[in-house]
Amino acid sequence: MLSVLNRFVEAHDRYLALDRARTDCDNPQQREFLYIQLMQAYLEVHYRAREIAGIQFADGNDFVDVN
Repeated sequence: MLSVLNRFVEAHDRYLALDRARTDCDNPQQREFLYIQLMQAYLEVHYRAREIAGIQFADGNDFVDVN
């Protein structure tokens, strides 16, 4: 479980770093590349969160089923 949480934190930190960097774009190509990277990081954060919720559900914590 700890490695899953660490991967979530790493993905979230990557997303935040890309979000901060997107304001420093100089040209459209760079902006488009950063936007794609940002969306990939966003999807990874959501995947990792769902992975954590699945592990919690498998352990019998039914409160995660509400969302």
